[in-house]
Amino acid sequence: MTPSLTQRFVAEVIGTFFLVIAALLSPSGLTFALVGATLLTMVIALGQVSCSHLNPAVTLGLIAARAFSWREGLIYIVAQILGAFLALGFGQLVDRRLPVAGSHANAVWFESLGTALLVFVVVRIVIAKAAPAASALAIGTALAVGIAIAGPSSGGVLNPAIALVLLSSNLLKGSLLTNLVYLAAPLLAAIVAALIARALAPSEAETPARLSAANPGTGSR
Repeated sequence: MTPSLTQRFVAEVIGTFFLVIAALLSPSGLTFALVGATLLTMVIALGQVSCSHLNPAVTLGLIAARAFSWREGLIYIVAQILGAFLALGFGQLVDRRLPVAGSHANAVWFESLGTALLVFVVVRIVIAKAAPAASALAIGTALAVGIAIAGPSSGGVLNPAIALVLLSSNLLKGSLLTNLVYLAAPLLAAIVAALIARALAPSEAETPARLSAANPGTGSR
């Protein structure tokens, strides 16, 4: 089934958001690689929803080539601009300069962001039933991008199991209560990301039996 225009709009917002986040928050010297890797994962994760334009220039080019409706193209461009400004707002909200020892509020944002990226990609790939090779590439790349973005500010744990090991070994600085963000933030982010990823999936197609029951005389031909 074809995704609705609303689902495609949201997909373009999300994809552009992560693409701009990679550009804004990547460690120095790795920006080109992480932006490219992020685009790769978004194409695999969201390609079946919106074709992953994620760039007004791409959308405009398709419109000019008469390969895309100009009405929907304008909506795509609005979504891309919105995603870019949301990423800018997030980038201004967090602070790279704070050290891990005193940046637990910062860690909440970065651990959530990295985990959300990973879980969003995984859920989208499962729903889209991507090929095993593409799935492995996208998931591994999503994790690498998440760690690279979150690492300088929170350590890039992105995994409650690893966080438990670090907490039990006293390898995380700060009080136990404060460090619980490494457990809570990824779990909450995972739930939100999974729900958003699921919302982008088209409604399940009706089975032939249901169609036949709803429309007598329209069985298989």
